[in-house]
Amino acid sequence: MKFKQNRDMKEFDRLYREEEGIYHKIALSLHLTNTAFLILYCMMELEDGCLQKDVCEMYQLSKQTVNSSVKSLEKKGFLTRKPGKGRDMHLYFTEYGLHFTEQNIGPVFEMENATFSGMSEEEKAQLLYLTRKRVQLLKENMQKFLK
Repeated sequence: MKFKQNRDMKEFDRLYREEEGIYHKIALSLHLTNTAFLILYCMMELEDGCLQKDVCEMYQLSKQTVNSSVKSLEKKGFLTRKPGKGRDMHLYFTEYGLHFTEQNIGPVFEMENATFSGMSEEEKAQLLYLTRKRVQLLKENMQKFLK
């Protein structure tokens, strides 16, 4: 049995992995796991007191993965957890965690904004439109695959 991606799909996958690799290098340079980086990044975007489940939803990460990483970040002094309604858990930066995140993850936001600003309005619109379309088609095809 031979299964092969077509040339365009292969190039798309390569670019996707290259982009993931960029963020992996950033996380490594900060001595963080990819998940820890995403949690701090997400907390910076959603702000102090965000829910742990929001981090899971925003990045499509499992509850177990996020919970393990949150516990590790808590032990290292980056954040604290406080219970909310029911099983909700709110995440708060410690003073150290906020300073670290502002100094090290804030520039990632600037890098991303500068990257997007390097595109014309038409290019940005095309990128977003095509990415949304691809995700929608992938979801539809996944449903057929899972049947």
